[in-house]
Amino acid sequence: MAGSQEPQFVAARGTRLVRGGQRYAVSGANYWQAMNLGMAGGPSGDRARVLRDLGDLARRGVNMVRVLAASEGSQFGAQPDRMHPVLMRAPGAYDEGVFAGLDWFLAQLPRFNMTATVTLANYWTWSGGVAQLVSWATGTPIPYPAQWDPVRQVLEGGDYQTFLDYANRFYADASIYDTVQRWYRDHIRAVVTRRNTVTGTLYRDDPSIMAWELMNEPQVIGEGAGSEGAGEAQLFRWIDDSARYVHALAPKHLVTTGAESKNGARWFEAMHRSPHITLASCHFWPLNWGYYNSSDPTDGSVDQAVAKMRGFLDDNAAWARRAGKPTVLFEYGMMRDNWGDWAGLRGYSPHAPVTHRNRFYAAVAAHVAGLAAAGPFAGAAFWAYAGTARPPPAPSAELTWTGDPPHEPPGWNSIYDADEETMAIIHGFGRRIGAAR
Repeated sequence: MAGSQEPQFVAARGTRLVRGGQRYAVSGANYWQAMNLGMAGGPSGDRARVLRDLGDLARRGVNMVRVLAASEGSQFGAQPDRMHPVLMRAPGAYDEGVFAGLDWFLAQLPRFNMTATVTLANYWTWSGGVAQLVSWATGTPIPYPAQWDPVRQVLEGGDYQTFLDYANRFYADASIYDTVQRWYRDHIRAVVTRRNTVTGTLYRDDPSIMAWELMNEPQVIGEGAGSEGAGEAQLFRWIDDSARYVHALAPKHLVTTGAESKNGARWFEAMHRSPHITLASCHFWPLNWGYYNSSDPTDGSVDQAVAKMRGFLDDNAAWARRAGKPTVLFEYGMMRDNWGDWAGLRGYSPHAPVTHRNRFYAAVAAHVAGLAAAGPFAGAAFWAYAGTARPPPAPSAELTWTGDPPHEPPGWNSIYDADEETMAIIHGFGRRIGAAR
């Protein structure tokens, strides 16, 4: 690496991450709220909270935060369960106040010896997401899947597969492909080449950015794609073209997919074989994927989640090693205990115990640390940090900016500053992999 600044950038060397010539291990936290909380004012800005949260995370050895740099508004007015204010009101029309919030947030990271993974798009609708780009291109409303109604406190909505088919048009519908991809690339350029209004540094030249992520959880393309293998080819085309574009704009940064890597070896290979993808990605969600019963207090349920996690991470390690790339578990989480006195909605309370969560987190920490010793795992990031935030005491339509996006019950997977045992596990994980002292 040449140049006085370049050693500060996180880079991939084989299946390892390095920074300044030394191995770089990731002890991370998801903090998707960053750009809105970083605003100077408005309904979401809370810079004092951000500084407290970053300080708390740094003290626990967290050295990387994964943040969102994309949110889109609707041409049909207010939509269910969307974060707001949005960064992009319409294609190319940005809210400078939100952008400045991201500027301010990124400018704080060197104070806490942190880097960021910056997500450039979202598959899911809680930020607008790529379904919103399809909606703009087609003039049709998004067929929402089941969403959380914060006032009635129930999950309700439409068919999940109908939504997947709609959102997948972003990279599988030839009739709108050029249009939505032009908007997506314009957004990439707007973010990656932005000059930070606080530091004066172009984002592309900021060593506090560890990696650019193409999309949060891009989903695979189903049988509707046509002949066998057509879905992989369509998704690979989008990933390869997009990653090449990001890499050309920001050659000093890593580029990752944002994939959950939950669909087996063939899809992992399709989503990570591009030479412009320099960091592999996986997520693990035992409740969402049917491996954990949150209302079962017995050891059997959490033991199954741990066993599935170990097998999943072992598979991803083998696939990443075969691809010759480092990988990070960018998301994992579990809700609070949801049985006995804490059954039902009370299980979302910050006061509910975290018996199973702590067992699961400890198991993740141990297994990732073991895999990291030999590579290619470079670390993990839990979902998600709420810090000093708490859910509202009564049903409310107002966004609370906990660790749970607005389409989910506030408090579902949030980690609070008061969750001492959980944060002690995170701190211990950072020490084990060499990310914390």
